[in-house]
Amino acid sequence: MPSLETTDHLKHAAKTGLAAVLAFYLARFLGLPESYWAAISAIIVMYSDVSKTVQASGYRLVGTAIGVTIGGIFAALFGQQLWAFGVAVTLTVLVCALLNFADAARLAGVAVAIVMLIGHPAHPWIAPLHRFLEVSFGIVIAVLVSALIWPSSKSNIFKQIYPFPGPSNKKAEERTWPLPP
Repeated sequence: MPSLETTDHLKHAAKTGLAAVLAFYLARFLGLPESYWAAISAIIVMYSDVSKTVQASGYRLVGTAIGVTIGGIFAALFGQQLWAFGVAVTLTVLVCALLNFADAARLAGVAVAIVMLIGHPAHPWIAPLHRFLEVSFGIVIAVLVSALIWPSSKSNIFKQIYPFPGPSNKKAEERTWPLPP
């Protein structure tokens, strides 16, 4: 009989595999050109605890947005020049730090590298747009799988996203309802 810890590891592994396959398959089905980025993103953000998956997803999304924006601008202005790539990565990490998203800086730098080094020189905004869509899609799939398939008992994703008042949620009860727009 496997231990509780082993069972948790098996569940996490199965959820990660399922999220990766679903992200890849559905991204390909929707015609996203490099569907493997959706699968990679799903793997990167998946944790056994739903709240950690949501947190990692936020960092991944912010980092990707910052990275593809700066990478796209530099690719449009300077192409695949090595010095421009170095400046873009430096600026991206600095922007993340200044915006208090230091945890997103590494992934933002990776997004710059993907956009500038693997990009489409004739159409510099194609690669940033595709990367953002593919990464975002993988994140959505990972969060859904994490929340719906064997969610961790340590967290309740639905109360984190929209905390309804009730006896188990004192913070939400203290709010004035309805919430302002």
